[in-house]
Amino acid sequence: MLLKDCSFIITQDDKRRILKDYSIRIEGNHIVEIAKGIKGKGIDCRGKIVMPGLINTHAHLGMHSLRGICDDETLFNWLDIVNREEEKLSMNQILRNTEEGIIECIRNGTTCVYDSYKFAPERIKVFERLGMRGFVSSTVTKPHHLAHVDRLIHDTKKSQLVKPIVAAHSPYRCSKEILESIRDISREHNLMRRIHIAETEKEVRDTKKETGMTSIRYLDKIGFLGKRTILVHSTFVDDYEIGLIAKNRSSVSHNPISNMKLGSGGVAPVVKMLGRGITVGLGTDSVVSNNDLDMFEELKITCLLHKHHNKDPKCMTYQTAMDMATLHGAKCLGLSDIGQIKKGMKADLITVNMEGLGPWNSVVSNLVYCANGNCVRDSIIDGRLVMQDRVLQKI
Repeated sequence: MLLKDCSFIITQDDKRRILKDYSIRIEGNHIVEIAKGIKGKGIDCRGKIVMPGLINTHAHLGMHSLRGICDDETLFNWLDIVNREEEKLSMNQILRNTEEGIIECIRNGTTCVYDSYKFAPERIKVFERLGMRGFVSSTVTKPHHLAHVDRLIHDTKKSQLVKPIVAAHSPYRCSKEILESIRDISREHNLMRRIHIAETEKEVRDTKKETGMTSIRYLDKIGFLGKRTILVHSTFVDDYEIGLIAKNRSSVSHNPISNMKLGSGGVAPVVKMLGRGITVGLGTDSVVSNNDLDMFEELKITCLLHKHHNKDPKCMTYQTAMDMATLHGAKCLGLSDIGQIKKGMKADLITVNMEGLGPWNSVVSNLVYCANGNCVRDSIIDGRLVMQDRVLQKI
């Protein structure tokens, strides 16, 4: 495959180079050449920006049919309504929801998504059929849920696109024994482990009342933190806890739109986290709390939220946000072969239509502050063209 005469290439390499009028040759699922004047037939990328596909580090695609059921509700009313409706979802509906969620992800420029919901082994097949790179888990809250993890590990062994994650829901829905079991499975099988943590002040208060410690301190105490740990939300954490996250080399999935929509009342201290060298990726959460899967929106909102909250326009730059949605997202999920455009990397790329987004005084700035998912024209995942001119190729 050849992407010819790209108007701009956002490499996201170590120097964050932006290449003009270069072409990209892909063989198999890897980038093998980036140069000017590569001969051969290919996709005409004049008038397009080519960039790494966006990486969504936290979603629940199986909830797709519940979008809009309880907007503008207080958090715990929202949870009651959503939990009741989730109980009504059949496996077939969840698989349809997963398909619709993946389609929305692809159309909005996401090439890798971490999706946690029920019926994980069955959802793997949907990812593979649509050509989507992903991480899949079923959230564990009870001991018998751990049996699902063994099947998930088995069913993803031969997949080039889908990897498993072992996932705890949260401290308030998982006993200490379950959290320790997830920790041990993660270590034994070399898997990433995930938990929703410090999302609300109530959670932190309840955890402290139950354990004598705040949420992150508790996870550190039981050995749950570590380099394979993904901490989702991490909104209500103090400076000492940021230090614990950094010391243990855990990663954070920041979901700003979901947190704002549910009115959690806090802003994750992402600027401080980045300052301590913590890897922070971006996520949408579900369409019930967002209400879409457009990662370009997360890019812009991340910048605006932290500039406003910290009263500092320089504290969250457009380049930092782009890093969080690409390089940091990959690292957050334990990947080192996507998130950049350079020779030897896997070919997870998107093209963005430049029309209506100029003038191009700053290419990355325009992408972060002006673009949205509707600007995406083509998507290549694992070297395969999964969307061309906004038409999905595998439906």
